[in-house]
Amino acid sequence: MPELPFLEVLVENLASRIAGRRIEALEIRQPALLQTASPSPDSFIGEYLSLPTRKGKYVVLETESRRAIVIHLMRLGRLQIAAPAEGKSRAVKKKPGPGPKQLSARLVFDDGSELRLVEHGTEKRARLWLAEEVDAVAELAAVGPDPSRGELSRDDLLRALRAESRQLKTFLTDQRALSGVGNGLSDEILYEARLSPMALTGRTDDEAAARLHDAILAVLERQTALLREAMVGELPQREPSPHYAVHDHAGDRCARCGATVARLSYADHETFYCPGCQTDGKPLKDRRLSRLLR
Repeated sequence: MPELPFLEVLVENLASRIAGRRIEALEIRQPALLQTASPSPDSFIGEYLSLPTRKGKYVVLETESRRAIVIHLMRLGRLQIAAPAEGKSRAVKKKPGPGPKQLSARLVFDDGSELRLVEHGTEKRARLWLAEEVDAVAELAAVGPDPSRGELSRDDLLRALRAESRQLKTFLTDQRALSGVGNGLSDEILYEARLSPMALTGRTDDEAAARLHDAILAVLERQTALLREAMVGELPQREPSPHYAVHDHAGDRCARCGATVARLSYADHETFYCPGCQTDGKPLKDRRLSRLLR
């Protein structure tokens, strides 16, 4: 699932492509995508878009009249820009023809370009909300603090860790605890902080919490900078695993201690970690899987 650096670079690079554009059509092609009954998609025709923004893992397209199109890409949703088709009249542009099978929605603009929401695979899980104002989208109110925007101090983090006892990996990927961090970034943050993904938040001492806070900020800043440099104005389409130290690198040697990066699989998620740096050289056991095999 796209995470904070991916989405931050996405909205940055969208800005030069769609900000100030007039909406000529808003087409919803995947019925399960739209999460609101009103306002209607057609009511957005004629609206001008402001700068796109991000709240947690949500992409927010606000219009100059403060109405909003809010998108959650989920795991396989991606945004793409289609250039204007040559030789087409404005009347044709207002009635876009059929697109690829993966196309779930699209915005057509006054210059004939399109912003397309594409979903790869057979599961269509992306979500889109239309609202008279951003604050009317209830899902946004549940988004936790954004560490990249100075919304998570060390004291805030320590209080959140002590609020309930659960695994650090689970805590980091809880969007109510902090926003924008998912499976890949959580692995990178815990590796940076030299903490086990299975360690309990309630047993995290002040020194470890400080390391975790520093790691959150450092990893987010580094990964965003790397992706920004790699995309050079383009919209990201793939998870930037080449930029990662451990996530999706099982079997590689840890650059810090030389141990072999390990993988822990469960359900539809995987955790990657360095046994030498994070678990005192001991491989982790998947307790959830062990219970299922009994």
